[in-house]
Amino acid sequence: MHSLEHLISLPLRRLAETLESCAPAEADLEPAHWLSVVELLTMRLDQSFADLPAEYQRTCSAAFTRTLNNAVDVGAIDHHESVVRRLNLSLTLLRRVPPSDQLEMLDSERLLDLLLREVPLSIEEARILSSDWRTRDIAEIRTLRRAKNLLSPGLAIAKLVSAEKMEPELKAWEQIFPMLP
Repeated sequence: MHSLEHLISLPLRRLAETLESCAPAEADLEPAHWLSVVELLTMRLDQSFADLPAEYQRTCSAAFTRTLNNAVDVGAIDHHESVVRRLNLSLTLLRRVPPSDQLEMLDSERLLDLLLREVPLSIEEARILSSDWRTRDIAEIRTLRRAKNLLSPGLAIAKLVSAEKMEPELKAWEQIFPMLP
């Protein structure tokens, strides 16, 4: 059993090793505590990931994925928020370390595929809805906002790793992005 206090006390390497192998049932954590663990791991990865040896980067990447999945499983966050958090952390890390297809959180191709899979509406729907979004009902505005929350880090990743050869679909989203609420 792992309490939140115990996890907080661990250095990054030990925390990642623990979280990589930790299922929600094995931890003594409430859903709100899983959110705290997501935040804790995100902060520590932001601070130290670039300085870690490759084997610990792999462990940290797997731990982050597992922790996000656990947080979703227990209801601490929803799937959409887990994708937004993944893209945001990956963007932060990719600003410091080169892309790598060996690590999920640094694999720009996988991240951009994830972005395009998770955007909750088509480009054409976004274009139509965003042209006069202030007149739309709240559900449509929330859908547009969900798209923007994904696109913000996703488009930045695309520019960072392949600005000169950005996919046409991403370029289309880039044009619509400023119109989203």
